[in-house]
Amino acid sequence: MDTAIWRGSPRLAAAVGVAVLLGAACAPRPGASGPAQAVNEPLARRGAELFTQFGCNTCHSTTGQRLIGPPLNGLYGKPVRLANGQTVTADEAYLRESILEPDAKIVEGYPAEVMASALADKMNQIRQDDNVAALVEYIKGLK
Repeated sequence: MDTAIWRGSPRLAAAVGVAVLLGAACAPRPGASGPAQAVNEPLARRGAELFTQFGCNTCHSTTGQRLIGPPLNGLYGKPVRLANGQTVTADEAYLRESILEPDAKIVEGYPAEVMASALADKMNQIRQDDNVAALVEYIKGLK
């Protein structure tokens, strides 16, 4: 950091430098998951509408109830055990992939090929970038 811009006040320059460094260290990383990331509320509301419109609520609960598909409340940022024994983190990339390619990673204890076949007639609409973004944002915000 160039202290020359703080002429006559090296203490202030040092304090600002420390604050900048601490801020950078404490700021959420791009792509970071977990509670530190804010949810885009308007986008999440749109996602909630799509969740019902596309019938996602038929197979996925938002209250923890076990249905045909895994519950989605509190999922974001958490580990997910897959049928192949791997564990992945339910971050934005995982949620996007699960929406776009439902059988790419099957959650342990749930059947494969259900979502893809149930939504086959809606997948072109679901796969639109703005719809995927809204659904991901909605799931991120589910507590």
